[in-house]
Amino acid sequence: MKKIRTRSAMVLLLTLAFFAGLFYHTVNLVFHAKEWTLMPINQHLTAAGDLEYGGSIYDKNGVTLAYSSDGMRYYNDDEQIRKACLHVVGDNSTNMINSIQNLYRSELTGYDFVFALGMPKTLRKGKDITLTIDTDLQKAALEALGSYKGAVVFYNYQTGAVVCMVSTPTYDPLNVPEDLETNDDYEGAYLNRVLSGAYSPGSTFKLVTAAAGLENMTDVEARNYHCTAKDKIGDKDITCEFAMGDVNLKTALTYSCNCYFGHLAIDLGKKKMTEQAEKMGFNNSIRFDGMETVKSVYHVSDANENQFAWSGVGQYTTLETPMNMAMISAAIANEGVPVMPYVVENISDSDFQHKRSYGKRMMSEETAEKLCDMMDYTVENNYGKWAFSDTLDVCAKTGTAEIDDYGIEAHAWITGFCKDESCPLAFSVIVEHGGSGFSTAIPVASKVLGVAAQKNYQ
Repeated sequence: MKKIRTRSAMVLLLTLAFFAGLFYHTVNLVFHAKEWTLMPINQHLTAAGDLEYGGSIYDKNGVTLAYSSDGMRYYNDDEQIRKACLHVVGDNSTNMINSIQNLYRSELTGYDFVFALGMPKTLRKGKDITLTIDTDLQKAALEALGSYKGAVVFYNYQTGAVVCMVSTPTYDPLNVPEDLETNDDYEGAYLNRVLSGAYSPGSTFKLVTAAAGLENMTDVEARNYHCTAKDKIGDKDITCEFAMGDVNLKTALTYSCNCYFGHLAIDLGKKKMTEQAEKMGFNNSIRFDGMETVKSVYHVSDANENQFAWSGVGQYTTLETPMNMAMISAAIANEGVPVMPYVVENISDSDFQHKRSYGKRMMSEETAEKLCDMMDYTVENNYGKWAFSDTLDVCAKTGTAEIDDYGIEAHAWITGFCKDESCPLAFSVIVEHGGSGFSTAIPVASKVLGVAAQKNYQ
């Protein structure tokens, strides 16, 4: 009798476990069937074929970026537009994980829960997607980058709309190069460097160190330092491009005094520097519209005194993504709080509606105002207003990110924003091995700003 009860209990437990598992997998099927069916592992079902009858993709002005006709997937007639928009739109493959054609494949292909991909393609009704990007700015950014590898991002710091997101190297999705996988010129061509590129930020990181000083030191603006072009901190020197003489926080940022910011980082200490860096997006990813950046990195726990000083200058092991750098400038322009970016404006025949959202506060309103003034002063007294669009009021900070390998040209950075009501754009540009931010990154940003100045982004 006891054996019968034991066996009955075991059968009951197994039955309950079976139905619990069945319930669990049924719920997962209901909520995740679409993702499972369309995931890259099922490329034999979901690669180019399911886009052949897919919906169209448009830019903010109604320019067609991708469409289907007679069982074929086509892209814009202009080769430069196709190349400039590749990393946002994607191609017929699933190699670009952050592209619209990968992330929104189910909407574009008219995926149906009941029939999944079993419904004949000719009967599916794919949805159309309108993006926030502007093809005029895309083309300008691609042209300005030229043969360099790099990334350009501009977004509206009041609404969050990304109007320009360009990554190089790129290629034509209608004429995919046969040597795409073997030619070094296309190395990293599947990556959207705006989101997936992590670089030493160089002197653009001085905005973070300056913010940390303003947030934690009541007398930081009165701190004076005499720069002789080098200063021993720890066991090695911190060096500047030239002897800058007497500088304070404002002029040290303007002329990019490494020695000043190295000492400022040391005085702030690792805890406060790390706290401020993390407030400004470091050690975190950014997620929007299904897209996700790699993490920007600021880790100094194991740094010696000299290495920690260099971290305050934007060197050591610090890494930054172009998207996060643009969001830092956006926060400075927007009283310390960044608006979250987005690229999908509208999806036809759906209840999709973009809602403006804000990121976490990066700094106080007072600190943002002071950094804005410093970046404005930097453009006025170092770069020159002439270096940017004649009609836009630009605040900016450049960076030259040194690379450890001997003889390798540094990466060139610029980040900033426009104060104009008609053009509230924050931006970030990285030019790999471009050398000086002043000589290489500014012209790229200026080219895009010149086109943006002719438009209205209110």
